Amino acid sequence: MADISISRIGKNRAFRENLRFDVTPELLFKPRFASSKGNEAPAKETQGFSFYVEYMEGMPKPALMVMKTFNLTSKSIAQVTDVPEELLWGAVREGGGKGIMGMYPLSKPLEDWIRSRIEALSEKPEDT
Repeated sequence: MADISISRIGKNRAFRENLRFDVTPELLFKPRFASSKGNEAPAKETQGFSFYVEYMEGMPKPALMVMKTFNLTSKSIAQVTDVPEELLWGAVREGGGKGIMGMYPLSKPLEDWIRSRIEALSEKPEDT
């Protein structure tokens, strides 16, 4: 898994175009089944890139993680290294009982911080 800055990941056009703020750990772990070959709706419900906050007892501090989900398969692909720590702790405290297997949803202040950084970068050319 890679360590990455929000500015680096935010410059990637494919990431920005497939970023999902509506995919939470709760939604991700909801049981879903594709009942027939032509029914892709369950897979598309979570497909794309999303963020979550990872924290478990014994960790020195929470971490902002990037998850990629495709065809009902999810994988954490990066840890964002330049997030203000107080925003991460806020998400863990706010998420309280919503943490699932050490995964917490974004708090509103953390989501706003991410959105502002990515929107500022969307005007700039993509790194090659």
